[in-house]
Amino acid sequence: MVTIKKIAEIAGVSRGTVDRVLNNRPGVNANTYQKVKEIADRLGYEPNMAGQMLAARKKKIRLGFIVCDTPVDVFFSDVYQAARKKAEELKTYGVTVKFYLIKELSDQFIEPLLAQTEEDDLDGIALLPLKMNSIEAFVKRMEEKNVPMVFFNLDMEGTLRLSYVGCDYYASGRVAAGLTALAVRERGKIAVSTNFDQISPSFRQRLEGFLGELDREYPDIQIVNRDFDFVFQQGDYENILEIVRKNPDLEALYVVNPGDYSICEKISELDKEKKIKIITNDIIQKQKSLMDRGIIVATIGQQPEKQGALPLQILYDYIGLGIVPKEKYLTELSIRIKQNI
Repeated sequence: MVTIKKIAEIAGVSRGTVDRVLNNRPGVNANTYQKVKEIADRLGYEPNMAGQMLAARKKKIRLGFIVCDTPVDVFFSDVYQAARKKAEELKTYGVTVKFYLIKELSDQFIEPLLAQTEEDDLDGIALLPLKMNSIEAFVKRMEEKNVPMVFFNLDMEGTLRLSYVGCDYYASGRVAAGLTALAVRERGKIAVSTNFDQISPSFRQRLEGFLGELDREYPDIQIVNRDFDFVFQQGDYENILEIVRKNPDLEALYVVNPGDYSICEKISELDKEKKIKIITNDIIQKQKSLMDRGIIVATIGQQPEKQGALPLQILYDYIGLGIVPKEKYLTELSIRIKQNI
């Protein structure tokens, strides 16, 4: 069996130095770090997992989980619950998880919340990186402090985050295009809409995937509001409802980001005969009733339970056990209809 002592002898360093390298602790210069890692890999060193878990328990690791908790962002309720369940599990290993809930999507609300997060001096953070000044500045400060971060649901380019857990949004849009084409038999009129969402790039990526796939594969499908305003806000759906009124032969509607799904109910009030096939994203409790009533015909899930639990597991594995994660963990794009939701 390859031991730390053997690696230290070959590398010409102390056992303490080898231990720091193998457990990703600071205090080792870059050349020595690389030399020790190469020797350990060449010899096939395998860590004593039981010993590492015991050492991790002694560290008293403190993690943070920053997530939305607003009436509009109902998807994150399932993410939050999954994270809480994982936090209970990690207690066994000496890990404490503190939750920071974004209850209002404004910099004025978020800045004090993030200030508290910094004061708590956490060992690692799981974060929903909304495109907001307060969050972008917070991410930069965490980078400067070398605090490991795992992003979930959204990624943020140009950052030093440890890993990303979430959807491939472009691929999600392509799947939605295929579902829509099936619903309308590859021809006819459809519309597209999305909830007001400038702080998240996800709807744009999904939309690009959706439009691109339709253009390439289904030229007989016409998007009636492609060149018009298709963004609605919570409580104000008039631009989308007007499209429905003006197009009595409309066959399908793809709702990119549905918000709290009220848009689906508003359309159903106009579409009494349920001629319009509504396709959405995510899988939550409210959708189940809408599908039972025939309002939504299909939806595309992105594993909220994985987005809640895996970031915390990644942080524990990295900080406590020295396990370096993959750059990305993409969620499965599962198609759900009334019969399997």
